Amino acid sequence: MDDLPSQSDLIFVLAGRPERKAYGLELFQQGIAPRLVLSVGRFEVRKMDAFGFQDLNMREMVKHMAPKDRHFFVEISDGSRTVTPARIKRVGTFGELAALATYLGERQIKTLTVISTSVHLRRVRLCCRKISALRRLNISYVPVPERLSSFQRGTWWKKLDQWSYIGSEYIKLLAYQLRFRDERNE
Repeated sequence: MDDLPSQSDLIFVLAGRPERKAYGLELFQQGIAPRLVLSVGRFEVRKMDAFGFQDLNMREMVKHMAPKDRHFFVEISDGSRTVTPARIKRVGTFGELAALATYLGERQIKTLTVISTSVHLRRVRLCCRKISALRRLNISYVPVPERLSSFQRGTWWKKLDQWSYIGSEYIKLLAYQLRFRDERNE
């Protein structure tokens, strides 16, 4: 998956590696979309301070939440920033994207740019094709560029941690293909 960034109604950045958020913010600042939604997993909350989100008080919010509920969507648009619990019902990429579909609801979104690590985007695309509310959108799957990514396409085979990352991603992709092969209307 290697779409180029293009104008869209919304940029969505999946939780996980911090370079995803850095790149999503960069594209938003370039004006690729008028809205940006960052998915923030429970283990990322304290790392959001590095991106200048201290004022959103996510650290304080998680103190009063069950661990399973500590996943947020941070939306930036029109000079405002809001934090909303993501209400993920199913752990993993599919659950995160299903929660996005619910979050978007009836908003007038026709085009969506999804940001993630290059090797993760195949699984993201599979999920988007299985979620009816996302299937109707024109989606661009944009990888974090090599200059920012902790996963390097040209040298992954030289590093043990990247071997395990790519191996686990392909196992998950196969598992998702088997698990969701008959689902079309989540």
